[in-house]
Amino acid sequence: MYRVGIIGLGSIAARYSTPDEPYPYCHAGGIRLCETTDLVAVADMSAERRTEFRQTWGPGFPDDSINYYETDVQMLESEALDVVAVCVRGPHHFNVMQNVLKAEIQAIFLEKPAGCSLEEVDAMTAGADAKGIPIVVDYTRHWGPHLIRLQSLIQDGLIGEVQSVIGYCGGGVLSFAIHTTDMICQFAGYDPGSVTGHVKGGGDVPALYEPEPAIVGSTIRFSSGVMGFHVGNHGARGGFAVDILGSEGTVSTGFYSSTVVQKAGEIVDNATLDFPENASPFKVAYKQITDYLAGGPLPDCARDEYTAVNEIGFATIESGLTGETIQLPCQNRKRLIFANG
Repeated sequence: MYRVGIIGLGSIAARYSTPDEPYPYCHAGGIRLCETTDLVAVADMSAERRTEFRQTWGPGFPDDSINYYETDVQMLESEALDVVAVCVRGPHHFNVMQNVLKAEIQAIFLEKPAGCSLEEVDAMTAGADAKGIPIVVDYTRHWGPHLIRLQSLIQDGLIGEVQSVIGYCGGGVLSFAIHTTDMICQFAGYDPGSVTGHVKGGGDVPALYEPEPAIVGSTIRFSSGVMGFHVGNHGARGGFAVDILGSEGTVSTGFYSSTVVQKAGEIVDNATLDFPENASPFKVAYKQITDYLAGGPLPDCARDEYTAVNEIGFATIESGLTGETIQLPCQNRKRLIFANG
């Protein structure tokens, strides 16, 4: 069993679900259901959050199996951990990650947004590379079991050669819509070449930061020739959905929506596609991470994949603000966005 610690006990760590839900959408639930992980420690500066976690999630784990800490440093210095989940708000990621990267651990599960600038993401990635450990960024919708199955089927030619992928989701480019950015890449590939983006809005933010805009839309040209189109919340589909257009058919699917596959004008019976049973995406993600630690392949949403997704996200903002098409990698690595997801 691999020992896991969580830093930050907010919504994505523990508050979006409860132990009695079959497919919990939070780290605590995924760790609890994953057969290869033990949650042994959590840290949060708020005594109220620690008490809430103990009352809500404590009964779902063996008695006295979780140690509680006020700070990340206390937890990292006191525990022998294999995996650390960083679940603090985005502007705190960089500082917390500096502490995590000093610890003797084997993998990091980092919440999105990975960083508030490409420079931050670069530095965190370099730090993990130097230690030979993976960072996996939580683009949670990626790990829907049916989406992973579709990714494999499409790569094997289910609808011929992928020509374009349309993704749907509005909201903050880095804090929310980036889930769909990853879903576009999941089916188009992680080789973006350029981005033309349109954004809107913002707000008051702390000094040194720029506000995070919402996405209106973007066009992503992949080096493979595939075209990606990200449609904001004026789109006809709900959030976290994609349409994949191939040379021999189409697929419409999403994290919360049903799957429709069409070939030669006919709808394919989903029963023939061997979709797996539903599962918590966090359970799936933690199993991928621990399988890697046991000698398996690199988890999804690791090194090159989250790098590509962040390039697209920051380039969408850069393009939206400058009115220019941005060639990747994005040259402005220092733009600091208050991505507070």
